[in-house]
Amino acid sequence: MKELILIRHGKSSWKGDLADHERPLASRGERDAPEMGRRLARTGSVPERIVTSDAERARATALALAAAAGLPAEVVVEEPRLYDAGADDIPVLARGLDDARERVALVGHNPTLQRAAEQMCGLHTDKLPTAAVVRIRFAIDRWAELPDDGGTCIEFDYPKKSPRE
Repeated sequence: MKELILIRHGKSSWKGDLADHERPLASRGERDAPEMGRRLARTGSVPERIVTSDAERARATALALAAAAGLPAEVVVEEPRLYDAGADDIPVLARGLDDARERVALVGHNPTLQRAAEQMCGLHTDKLPTAAVVRIRFAIDRWAELPDDGGTCIEFDYPKKSPRE
């Protein structure tokens, strides 16, 4: 079994005259990213590797989430292709993951991740909120076997979600 975790970057700041790629996290994003890392840790769902877009807000989300989940910064690696990726690119990128890792997170952007979650596990939602986490399980032994669809959505969590939902 392999588990792919799709994580949308935290809320970003629109202050200043920065290029999209350079926008940092807003204060809400700085608060929400570690909260989602703590939630993953509480459920025993900590990824072994976090692959992030190289956009500043995604990188900051990945590092804050990792630290809050008790992971060293070295588990976070940048993948520039995630910045401009389309939904169809997500399974392609995942097929190149190291088979030694059973649970890997990809930190990226919308609408790509929302569409990828819909395609890969049938998640239907009006919106994939910032800092949202979608855990998808696949009955495969090797990442190269990852299908474009047919995964099981085992969790959809986001900062404002009530624990009872």
